[in-house]
Amino acid sequence: MSLIAIDILATNNGRPKAQLGVLLIVGIYFAINGVALAAIYGSMISLLNTGLINRHTNKQTRQSDISAGASVGMMAVSVIMRMVLLAALTLFGLLILKLSPEALIIGLVLGQVGFLIDRVINK
Repeated sequence: MSLIAIDILATNNGRPKAQLGVLLIVGIYFAINGVALAAIYGSMISLLNTGLINRHTNKQTRQSDISAGASVGMMAVSVIMRMVLLAALTLFGLLILKLSPEALIIGLVLGQVGFLIDRVINK
């Protein structure tokens, strides 16, 4: 679990600055509207997704001697695991915790946009 916590806060060049900035703005905006918990929950799902992407990317980088087929298999497992986790946590927040759907989804989507901005900046 500690590897995921480290990966959540780190990209190749440090922290995901754009993603954290976007998530901070989303959290403040929805705090003003009284649904900050839902936006923060969606943001945390986004950060978890970022951490898992970084973890799987670093794992493949460390195992540079694997075959192309094994690499594709690892990528497929990563994508399936992240999408199942994303769907499960989103449904849990919407159905069990009864969080605001708009705030949760906007926090999640804008977190992913911030992740993409960080990737473009770091390339």
